[in-house]
Amino acid sequence: MAKEDIANLDASVRASNELQTILKKETTKSEKRISVQEALQAPRVAKSDEGRTALRVLFISHDESLLNPETQSLDGFLNVRDLFEEVHILILREGAPSQSPVLRPAKNVWLYIATAKHWFQTPSAALDVAREQLAFASGFRPDLIVARDPFESALVALKLGELYNRPTQLHILEDYTTQNFLIKNRHNRWRRYLVRFTIPKFSSVRTATDSISTLLLRRYAIKDLAVLPRYQDYQKVIATKTALDLQAKYKPFIFFMLYIGRLDHDSTLFRAIDAARFALKNPRVGLIVLGNGPARGEFERRARILGIEKQIVFEKRAPEYVPYLKAAHVLLATDVRSENEEVVCTAAAAGVPIVMAKTHQREDIFEHGVSAYLCDPEDTQGFADGVSELLNNVSLRKIIGAGGRGAVERRFHQDPKVYKDFYQKSIEEALFIE
Repeated sequence: MAKEDIANLDASVRASNELQTILKKETTKSEKRISVQEALQAPRVAKSDEGRTALRVLFISHDESLLNPETQSLDGFLNVRDLFEEVHILILREGAPSQSPVLRPAKNVWLYIATAKHWFQTPSAALDVAREQLAFASGFRPDLIVARDPFESALVALKLGELYNRPTQLHILEDYTTQNFLIKNRHNRWRRYLVRFTIPKFSSVRTATDSISTLLLRRYAIKDLAVLPRYQDYQKVIATKTALDLQAKYKPFIFFMLYIGRLDHDSTLFRAIDAARFALKNPRVGLIVLGNGPARGEFERRARILGIEKQIVFEKRAPEYVPYLKAAHVLLATDVRSENEEVVCTAAAAGVPIVMAKTHQREDIFEHGVSAYLCDPEDTQGFADGVSELLNNVSLRKIIGAGGRGAVERRFHQDPKVYKDFYQKSIEEALFIE
């Protein structure tokens, strides 16, 4: 097999090619191969044998992770093929055209890739794809159109809803008013202006957090506004028994702080090290780092410069992190990347007190001083104060650990079937808004 330059290869193109390879293998197993158009024009199934809702839904998104060859998930847990009888996903992307713009990863799931040279041209490209692939003599195939962001995807959803008289729903998954949103993409400053046009035109809106819903309530009159259900299998974490003895493994430490995350050049481990540096002057206190990456050497040098290299252990090949969470005294969560949100919730379920950087999602779940120690993301002194308080106060550690677990239990569904039903119904509500 020829080697690929991962640094220069378009991730969505690679995922598309992998998916196409899998689909070709699956096709050879079937007795009859039909085209996408034939499949879409076939009679609609009125009732699912697998418990799916008999509804045809079109999701419009920038999220190229939906091109994953193995699963298409909106929430990281549910597969869309299990939610509705028929699912269409229209991906908007900037760059070179895909070699396989129409894919069928599952019997009831279709993927369409709309590509344009510039970001502001992607809505037009997406409309062309939708007209070509989803509009037939019998009408427009989807029953419901869902935009997964209030920007270009929302523009496409609104136009398709108007053209084909279909109900629409808008999902807002991040706070577009923050500075962090602006620096994530050079086009986001312009996207902020789009929301003034798009959001008021949707009667049904779903958000990722209560704080985003509160923001919308202050600015717009939306008939159907709610937070999408959330799932976390915290009971499994709570029930996990660990035989990991950190004191036996990392002698002579007796107090353990934990950091979990990728050690690349966007990592904030440097802030965790700076915050913990004074506590680490005590030879009985250790910081365990679970993670690896190209910047690990830089963090090791920083520890040497500060004279605390013997107090920091880099576990670059660490196993499952839940046993570490259940055995540690404090988790330092200085990163605000999306993948770290799951780590934070798992840590809370494990009962470990957390000193964490504020994000809107975290502030939506945790309360400072009650269920976590919340700091501004760049406030190194705030993190240091949190470490100091938890290091010297056993009672506070117990209070915050128990509070974090309670916060997760209140905020997240624990039964997968109940969660799935609530998630489906939350989206279906858009059909009943006048």
